[in-house]
Amino acid sequence: MPRRPQRLAPTPAWFGPFVELFTRLGLQVEKVAMEARAGTDAVRADAVITLRGPKDRAEWACEHKTRLERATLGPTIHHLVRLREQVGRALLLTEHVTPPIADELRAQGLGFVDLAGNAFLQDEGLLVWVTGRPRVARAGVERRALHAAGTKLLCVLLHQRRHEGTLRDLADEAGIALGGVARILREFERRAWIRRVKDGFEMQDPDAMLKRWDEGYADTLRPKLFETNCRRRPGGPLERIAETIAKAELGEKILVGGELGAALLTKYLRPETATLHLDGIEPKDAMRALDLVPDPEGDVALVRAFGRVDVGTARKTAALADPLWIHAELLLRPDDRLRDVAEKVRIDHVEPRWK
Repeated sequence: MPRRPQRLAPTPAWFGPFVELFTRLGLQVEKVAMEARAGTDAVRADAVITLRGPKDRAEWACEHKTRLERATLGPTIHHLVRLREQVGRALLLTEHVTPPIADELRAQGLGFVDLAGNAFLQDEGLLVWVTGRPRVARAGVERRALHAAGTKLLCVLLHQRRHEGTLRDLADEAGIALGGVARILREFERRAWIRRVKDGFEMQDPDAMLKRWDEGYADTLRPKLFETNCRRRPGGPLERIAETIAKAELGEKILVGGELGAALLTKYLRPETATLHLDGIEPKDAMRALDLVPDPEGDVALVRAFGRVDVGTARKTAALADPLWIHAELLLRPDDRLRDVAEKVRIDHVEPRWK
């Protein structure tokens, strides 16, 4: 893939503490650059750095996360893999990486350095592997997270490049209180995700918005929407759930997401689990209609839908959840198989909305 132009930029404030860490690891930071914008399919790195090692120098595309949580590991790995495909090397810079997460990143061949001194970097003539160092307490660390309302509004804006309408329209579509919409939009503008246009807003950085939607769904929104896990009674394939929903004429109340939704949407996956989004139906009624029984380890998750639900993606067998929901649900686990399907959903069903 041809390399995209880069622009030199002042070293970002968050990068400063990592310079000394690289020195301790026997590496020298020679250059810090920022990637130029290159269309909606571009993956944005937080920085592209040139590191000189024992034998040679190499460029690494960096993803900076103030705090890395287990819930967002799937989306983070997905983004790092895309960065690696684009630049050749991907490096996570974060506050702390626990030993289990370090093992998962190493298994994926993804580099990381944290502020405690834990690190994994592997390249020709270079191998750094440090793990087990505890988190370092730091004062004044800024954690700008999006709450549930902001994550819901982010999802609404990702439906199309330009969104016209009033603040009340946005609040109704997202299913959130009107009072917080203006504040959330100002935060999105501050992050350079959107800009004001006549009669509405236009996305400026949809890739960054999609990345944050995937993370926000995993760490904030899904835990609030989750109702229960259940399982099918023996004797039927997972796909039969969709047929039962259609037969019971529940397509406007139960939307199919997760792996089953992705399978129906892409015809590219043999699903092992399903997520059902409930809109106007109680979990116990949905379970009764679909012949499901409670099971904490079950392969069917019931979650509440939010906002103005669009069932325009109806298929003969059922109504599908929004592709944005399906994309986020496929990334809940760091699984290569599901990540490949998530890419297909992104390319075929999410990004075309931004044209």
